[in-house]
Amino acid sequence: MAIFTRLVLALFGMAFAILFAVGVLFWLALYVAFASLRWLATGQKPQMLMMWQQIQAMRKGLQSGQGASWASWSRSSDGQWHEAHGHAPASERNADVIEDAVVREIRDKPSLPKD
Repeated sequence: MAIFTRLVLALFGMAFAILFAVGVLFWLALYVAFASLRWLATGQKPQMLMMWQQIQAMRKGLQSGQGASWASWSRSSDGQWHEAHGHAPASERNADVIEDAVVREIRDKPSLPKD
């Protein structure tokens, strides 16, 4: 009887694993279809494709001995990452650049003099 119980539990486990794998493949296919249609409609590349291209460029940089530093990459106006050809001086690389900041004036509340 114990062998029969183990067999049934093993079959349930395999069925669950297969069902899970089929579900993951289904959602992956659905994502690829949606991303492809969005790419055709808007011209915006899928994030996974952009990440893959960036990883490949970094691997190519490491293989050629250049080293892939994040400071040598910049984002262009189309939202994609490109490798800059010139290196900025160290003072410019360390400068903080803030975009889309909200600036408000803060005034001190007048305080009464202390006696």
